[in-house]
Amino acid sequence: MELKMPELELPKVKTEIQVCKEIEAGVRTIFTVIRISILATDDGNILGSWLMPQAFLIIEPGEQYAVSISGEQMSIEKILELAPSLKEVVEKARGIHRIKVD
Repeated sequence: MELKMPELELPKVKTEIQVCKEIEAGVRTIFTVIRISILATDDGNILGSWLMPQAFLIIEPGEQYAVSISGEQMSIEKILELAPSLKEVVEKARGIHRIKVD
């Protein structure tokens, strides 16, 4: 008699980067970039999830800079690679306004 192992389907992990709602702190505006991971089955049942802060974008009058949660140096370019949706925020802070010409 031959025993056959049942096929197991392992849950999948879906990960994405999101930017949280900005926080106003005096003259500073702080944007938090987080990594969201969700462990789910193929039929959509969520088995677990976790949020991991990655970095902060800090906007001050006349200055913008990024701070990595891990303590590593982070450039504005690097945080924009991580969270492209922040590009408009940085451009607005720098006073760069694009005018669409038809």
